[in-house]
Amino acid sequence: MNYRFLNIFLFAIIILLSFATCKREVYEFPQFDTAYFPIDSGTYAIYNVKYVLYNDFESRVDTFNYLLKEQIGEIETDNLGKPYRRVERYVLDENSISWQFRQVWAAQKQDNFAYRIEDNQRFVAISFPLYRGKEWDGLVYIRKDTTISIPGGTIDMYKDWSNFTVIALDEPDIIAGISYDSVLTIRRVDKINNIERRFSYEKYAKNKGLISRKDSILDTQCGGNIASCINTPWALKAEKGFILDMQLIETNR
Repeated sequence: MNYRFLNIFLFAIIILLSFATCKREVYEFPQFDTAYFPIDSGTYAIYNVKYVLYNDFESRVDTFNYLLKEQIGEIETDNLGKPYRRVERYVLDENSISWQFRQVWAAQKQDNFAYRIEDNQRFVAISFPLYRGKEWDGLVYIRKDTTISIPGGTIDMYKDWSNFTVIALDEPDIIAGISYDSVLTIRRVDKINNIERRFSYEKYAKNKGLISRKDSILDTQCGGNIASCINTPWALKAEKGFILDMQLIETNR
């Protein structure tokens, strides 16, 4: 009997059996819930907007109330060959009888990020996958010492901004009297000292997109006597900057 051949045959059988009984490992990759950032062409969202502007040059405060419509356009390609969608913005105020074109922004979903390009500034609006407490650099494409122009001068918009943070996820909420089952809340900044206030929160609803934005970008010197107004509400003591309150009231998504 050829024992050498038998040993080889038995060894081959053992190897085959080991492969047959070996449990195959399956890796499950996270599902990116991009339903919070829908950007289908032809859809629109209408927001009720309150904008309070503090003009320190003229020592005045102006309040503007208007409707803002964001219309998602067709797919286009950026200078890197990546697809994005136009966001055409229109305003309707008390002095208008029809929507007035304001500007074009853009929205983009690429890899595991959702971007909004606003006034040529690219924000990383959302980072996927989502979970409570997640942080990311939402201003990675924006210099934090960038100043923006406002009536009466400029303001350090992004001073003291740090990482964007998910502070609520898949939670019910009510915005402008409309109930939503699943809402994502993102803290973009919430910093305060005696002379500066930087506050910005956004909320997104599944299949609806952005449903709320609240910004307070404010500076003050309290008329040269800072100690006199430390406990005064910012809406009263601010001298420069703006407060923005956007709430979704209608969409065809």
